[in-house]
Amino acid sequence: MSANFLDRHWRGAGGIAALIPIAIPMILSNIFDTVMMFVDRLYLAYVGKEHMAACMNAGLTSWTCTVFFAGVVSYVSAMVARSYGARQFSQCPRIVYQGLRLALLSYPLVILVGLIAAKSFAWAGHGALQVQLEKTYFWWMLFGGTILTLLRTPLAAFFSGIGKTAVIMKASFVSMLVNLVFNYLLIYGKFGFPRLEISGAAIGTLLASLVLDIILALSFWRHTRGKEYRSLRPWRFDGAVSKALLRFGIPTGLDYFLGTSAFNLAIAVFHGYGADAAAAVTIVMNWDLLAFFPLQGVQVAITTLVSQNLGAKDLKAATRTAYSGCKLNLLYSLFILLAFLTLPSLLVSLFTPESGGIDYSQVTKIAVPMLRWASFYLLFDSVYLSFSGALRGGGDTLWAMIIGLVFHWFLAFNVLVTTYLFKFSLMGSWRAWVLSSVIGGTLIYWRFRSGKWKHIKLSSKEDAALETNLE
Repeated sequence: MSANFLDRHWRGAGGIAALIPIAIPMILSNIFDTVMMFVDRLYLAYVGKEHMAACMNAGLTSWTCTVFFAGVVSYVSAMVARSYGARQFSQCPRIVYQGLRLALLSYPLVILVGLIAAKSFAWAGHGALQVQLEKTYFWWMLFGGTILTLLRTPLAAFFSGIGKTAVIMKASFVSMLVNLVFNYLLIYGKFGFPRLEISGAAIGTLLASLVLDIILALSFWRHTRGKEYRSLRPWRFDGAVSKALLRFGIPTGLDYFLGTSAFNLAIAVFHGYGADAAAAVTIVMNWDLLAFFPLQGVQVAITTLVSQNLGAKDLKAATRTAYSGCKLNLLYSLFILLAFLTLPSLLVSLFTPESGGIDYSQVTKIAVPMLRWASFYLLFDSVYLSFSGALRGGGDTLWAMIIGLVFHWFLAFNVLVTTYLFKFSLMGSWRAWVLSSVIGGTLIYWRFRSGKWKHIKLSSKEDAALETNLE
């Protein structure tokens, strides 16, 4: 490997080497989080295909209710990173406390949204048994999972913002172990525990989330006791910080919500093709999400380094960071594409046990070709995630939201039209959905190339106090 190649791609500010220490722990953390969901559905596949499908759809619906508010609070990461890059360390805990306050205020609103969302299972035309199972899992996750997610988001955002993502990775690993053990005990009723099936899956996941929150909270408290992070009563309400968090966080939250809603709508439509189709889609999306979340880990690292570099006024390094992240994501996506194209039968077989009296033969026939096509979706999405992370790091959250709205709802519209208007088969609609994903990377790269994200301030001109701290 030549020195010129290393200098161009690896070394220096904004190079891949600078991204790796932040990205790898976030990739592993996201893998651990995804494994929890993956194993929940794997365990439930041995209970019934309706149980497996219900777990996925209800979990997505619960997350849809939460994702806007979690998205708003998640912008704590970019704000912390900007302050950290500007060496305003004492400002970082203050931003986190404003995020925690906003998280608590958001919880009642999520519950209100959930009361409406709970009706969506019947509206989607799912079978009676699946609707019953979906509601059971949904209510557990809405009331318990929502508050844990909202509180965890600003705590994790602190560590991603300062680049200490190994803390998140370690906490996620412990949480995953708790989930694997308690879900097994509670779903199947092992070692004296009651057999709770889908309720056991929800309770085990909530216990794991609680452990994750506790670890992050203790780590945050211990880390911010250091001299450089101390400030006078950082937990007090700060109007300037809260205003900036809402200004840039609301477009981020809307982007997450509209994207998740569109994705959830597409999944609900695919589930409407019948129980076998619902099980097949669930299997494919299990693998798709397991492969997808590492891409988000790189996206978080891109947002962090772009924000830190902009805080340090290094525009060249900020730009280079985005390209370095895109290279990492594309390399990873090519590996996943190869695995999905060559090993789909093996991957699907993990969710289609021949024992237990459940007939998965038709499910397998549907899932194998769907998984092959899903590999191309990930390839297109890797570009979108890379440059949207750069836009968010620069504060260009409004345009990131607009492009996300166009992108995700264009995909959902295609699914609706091909399914209900043109009466495509499941595979026909699936192919249209996958191929439509190319539009996202194209639009987001166009905005990135404009360079306007490099010059956005994280405060309005009248917020003089915040200007001093964040610039």
